Amino acid sequence: MDIKRQESYAELIVKKGVNVQEGQKVVIRADIGSAPFVRIVAKAAYDAGASQVIMNWADEVITRMNYLRADAEVFKSIEPWRVQFFKDYDDAGACFINIISDDPDLLAGVEPERIKNAAKATGIGLAEHRRLTMGNHVRWTIAGVPSPAWAAKVFPNLPEAGAVEALWEKIIESSRVHQDALATWEAHDKVFKEKVEFLNKAAFKQLSFKNSLGTDITMELPQGHFWKGGSAPDTKGVDFFPNIPTEEVFTLPNCHTANGRVVASMPLTYNGVTIENFELTFKDGKVVAYKAEKNEAALASILELDEGAGMLGEIALVPYKSPISEMKLLFNCTLYDENASCHFALGKAYPMIHGYEDLPKDEALKRGVNESITHVDFMFGTADMEITGITAEGKEVVVFAGGNWA
Repeated sequence: MDIKRQESYAELIVKKGVNVQEGQKVVIRADIGSAPFVRIVAKAAYDAGASQVIMNWADEVITRMNYLRADAEVFKSIEPWRVQFFKDYDDAGACFINIISDDPDLLAGVEPERIKNAAKATGIGLAEHRRLTMGNHVRWTIAGVPSPAWAAKVFPNLPEAGAVEALWEKIIESSRVHQDALATWEAHDKVFKEKVEFLNKAAFKQLSFKNSLGTDITMELPQGHFWKGGSAPDTKGVDFFPNIPTEEVFTLPNCHTANGRVVASMPLTYNGVTIENFELTFKDGKVVAYKAEKNEAALASILELDEGAGMLGEIALVPYKSPISEMKLLFNCTLYDENASCHFALGKAYPMIHGYEDLPKDEALKRGVNESITHVDFMFGTADMEITGITAEGKEVVVFAGGNWA
């Protein structure tokens, strides 16, 4: 990948993703295999005025080794220093960049109980950091960079170098890194704002989703909910983009009201395991039945993490004609695949109801704001997705027809 294009991508991550401010600390989480690109991001952060770049490195080889060989008790708790790390930088007003390059099959063959315990321990230990990120108290963004293992999964018929280069091209293309990426994203953001304005003005009480794959589900939206898409301000009013790329407009459902069946339209890669051909059945907000053709135990481990893990925390609308969808490429990575398809998330809701900060937790839950230690997106959008909104007055409005905005 041409170095100039990598530099443009890094500038986008720094200036639009987290929008680094003068004198701000920047925490970057990445795998050691991504070091060459991460150094470009670090330089871009300093060029933007960062006071310090702090690295939070991972190593997939050691990660897999640990899951296979470490004592089982290790996965039932999180080291105090990891909790303190995020607390210190949250308190310091840092912003957080997550550069992902995960092997979709990293934890294939690992005992599901170990993965479940680790996810639960991490979710509990870092609950406060998750609250701050999901509530936009701190600015954060996620972006991808190819690794040989990930590229081989996406392009299995290409040699390693060719697969990595091909994945680089798709990442750059999907991230809208054109001649002037910053200006391109400003124009991209305006389209989001038009859709957000329409949905917020409609103030739907209920949404229903149907397609020929078998999805047929209805849910209510909490009173006072609002939609977001594209950039969003943090609690100090500084705009940022949590995901690069992004094509979604999203809100939260009333987590007590989902009824019906959802059939996944894409595999879900979760903690290094790929779950394929799965479906969920909801009654009064809760998953009451599920099945998967591959790695059903991994799906079960998500649903069993806590009470809220088997309920919905997000509704995201993505047109079938989005740029990523039109690539006709399975990235095997939620960051990209969720931007090619309408999706729901199991678990914790983004606190997208007016006055949320003044609500006690039990009152927020009563109003439908789901609480959980996890948040897992899964895709169900198709070319024939039909979405209907029902207003408080009972008027039906077609939101999606034939998989796209109506």
